[in-house]
Amino acid sequence: MTTIVLGIPSAFSAWGFEVVRRLVKASRPATELRLVDRYDQFDEDPDAEVIVCSQFPSRSLREAAQKPRARLVVFAADSLAAVSFQRRRQPKLVEALRTVGASAALISDCRPQKRALFLDAAGLTSAELATQLIADHIDCPIPADFAETLASLGPIPTEDATGSSLTEADKGIIALVLDNATAHLRDAGVPLKSIWPHRVFFSGDRPNEEAPLVVDATGGSRVLYYGPYFHLSEGRWRAKLTVGFTKEAAGLPFKISAFGPELLGEARLRPRQEGIFSAQFSFLVSEPERPVEFHIRTEEGAIEGRVALAQAELSHLGDKRPAD
Repeated sequence: MTTIVLGIPSAFSAWGFEVVRRLVKASRPATELRLVDRYDQFDEDPDAEVIVCSQFPSRSLREAAQKPRARLVVFAADSLAAVSFQRRRQPKLVEALRTVGASAALISDCRPQKRALFLDAAGLTSAELATQLIADHIDCPIPADFAETLASLGPIPTEDATGSSLTEADKGIIALVLDNATAHLRDAGVPLKSIWPHRVFFSGDRPNEEAPLVVDATGGSRVLYYGPYFHLSEGRWRAKLTVGFTKEAAGLPFKISAFGPELLGEARLRPRQEGIFSAQFSFLVSEPERPVEFHIRTEEGAIEGRVALAQAELSHLGDKRPAD
């Protein structure tokens, strides 16, 4: 029997993984314990007792998790708390968003809603309660002296997501990018979508620097905005990019492309007047382990005009048919 333990990067999932490891080691020492990352091969043995822990489940592990007899434990995390935790390792907001988003996308592809024990630090009153719920779900008896082990691990950690390192603008970006993805893990009725505001994109004229809201279109044909290299769950997606143009930019042809890493889809836009317009197209994500990148570029040189990227809205369409 295989038990799969998943968790969004957070202090709570790190604590939970250690509880599972020590519980299994103490009560079922013959059980194999494995850690699996996004590109690791997992070969399931139906006759073996295996506990697998992963924050970034690989394709083979996701396939195993979808089998009817699989047992799952998921350590959930609020998106704000998860990003706050991850920024201790990746101080740049976009990098922390990318890591947490990758975990949410890959765990979502395990489709755990109906077969998993979901645990959230905010909903648990004690470490003892958490341990009992885990033990019951994975059919693992709790040793009589396990209280001492729990005491050594400390209480259930709670994240301080209100620290000074996160501005109100940062919190707003985290909510737009990740809130639906983390909520969808527990409740499939929550639409799977993500909004990428301009601040998570990079400047085509200043690589690796945060893109400004408004850029000059003047100059040769080139990429104006690119990024943000975020991960999306497997399946068909619709992208809606909202872009503004000054009067001087009217008539200039633009191309919007999605890569992951090969070309996934694209749209062309030629504004006939100044104003705010949207470009929509759909594409298929078949490798959620790989991040998605957008390019917004001019296709002709311009002597004047300015362009503003407001946001990109991504909506999951649910199936895996080829994109239009």
